[in-house]
Amino acid sequence: MKKATRTIWVGILSALALLTACFSSKGLTKAERARLIKERDSIQQVLERREGASVYGTPEIIQAYGAENKRLRHQLDSINQILGQDEPK
Repeated sequence: MKKATRTIWVGILSALALLTACFSSKGLTKAERARLIKERDSIQQVLERREGASVYGTPEIIQAYGAENKRLRHQLDSINQILGQDEPK
């Protein structure tokens, strides 16, 4: 239950970050940037824990686990892209 709650929380934060980035035309504020960095670090920690984990169960469970990993990696890539675009030149 704790793992599911954490995963849902990360998903909600990622969606919020993406919406914020889409609607802000002037770039990120310091608070938004700090929140995105914190979220990125959180997703990286989750992926690191999941990377070496053994998954047992039905093929559907294993497939769902892989899909969740893929979703988290996509969110991580999106956040990195947003942060990369916002860097001062």
